[in-house]
Amino acid sequence: MDTLSFILGIASVVVAAVAVVAVYAFVKVKEVKRQIENNEISLSREIEIVHRTIHEEIQNVYRRTDELEQNVFSQMDSRFDKLISRKQLLKN
Repeated sequence: MDTLSFILGIASVVVAAVAVVAVYAFVKVKEVKRQIENNEISLSREIEIVHRTIHEEIQNVYRRTDELEQNVFSQMDSRFDKLISRKQLLKN
């Protein structure tokens, strides 16, 4: 009977220790899962910000290119007009 009581006592201590470790593990897993979800949300926001910034920069490049194109054509038209007016003055 003493051996049976000793074995039951040891078994109950082991079961209690396993239960404590299991609860601790579940709490840690839940905490890590929450951190992973927060990191995922944060990373998703950062990716969206980078995507939006790249899109805005591309739009700025297109806009600047259009402005430069208009300026070049405007200057060319002005020079051509001056050239044509000089030719007409020389003819007269």
